[in-house]
Amino acid sequence: MNQHIRTTVRVSYTIARRIWPAIIVLALLVGAHTTAQIRPGAQPTLRGNRPLVIAHRGGAKEWTENTIASFHRAIRVGADGIETDLRLTRDGVVVLYHDDRFGRVEGLAPAQRTRSISDLTYSELSRHTLIPVGEDTGRERVPTLDDLLADMRTGLLNIEMKRVEKFDDLLKKTIRALKNYRGLDRVVLEPPDLKTAEKLRDELGPSLKLHINPGYDGSVPFEKSLERVLKFKPHSISVSYKKLSWEVVDLAHEVGVEVWVWTVDSPGIAQAMWLLGVDAIKTDRPKMVVDLLRGQ
Repeated sequence: MNQHIRTTVRVSYTIARRIWPAIIVLALLVGAHTTAQIRPGAQPTLRGNRPLVIAHRGGAKEWTENTIASFHRAIRVGADGIETDLRLTRDGVVVLYHDDRFGRVEGLAPAQRTRSISDLTYSELSRHTLIPVGEDTGRERVPTLDDLLADMRTGLLNIEMKRVEKFDDLLKKTIRALKNYRGLDRVVLEPPDLKTAEKLRDELGPSLKLHINPGYDGSVPFEKSLERVLKFKPHSISVSYKKLSWEVVDLAHEVGVEVWVWTVDSPGIAQAMWLLGVDAIKTDRPKMVVDLLRGQ
């Protein structure tokens, strides 16, 4: 990017922070007006194309997070895909688990959450059932990456690779699992940095959908990291809705990069993201966002 574009990005963040409350108010007003006039089965008309709905951790506020059942349920209620997280157990099993430490989703008190996932074998981790959320009847256990790839035959799979203790092992095992995966065109893989993204592109081919959070590098301003990421031209960028502006969306779209925002759990903010032209909304409440955007 040239100096003019860098200046535009920098100014855009200043403007966005100042006008963000107004954007939310506008979205709430327009959203309320639109919702009131939508008939069952009708399509909202704020934009010609609605954003994709990605169930964050499978829809963590509507179902037990990061479980195969949550992923199937998300697709069933109309989500276009799911988001999940990869970690590595002590015995080298790639598991779907968000937190670094064991215990929250199993229902342990905060003082008891002392062990890292990397310190547990898969047998130790999976013997515990997860606290049910929503209409889940319980008895869910932590699944593996192999479970995900074998069971999810439809929908986008936004897979985030966490920066774990033995990250090189996680990288190798992830590449091995995806190398001959027939659904690779549905995978939107999120590495923790550009260096890893380059390795994944080399190993899995240029058509791999790479998804990068420009905020990964805290050593430089966000706009500088955004510049580097857009120059790499991933499939999409992952941006907190709090950092989003029209200029960020335009800059990404100018170079053919999609903009996915996280984590949007309120109707007003979801409406604002739609107005700003994002390509996908990650949410813990996929049914709510699907209903809002599709007018069902």
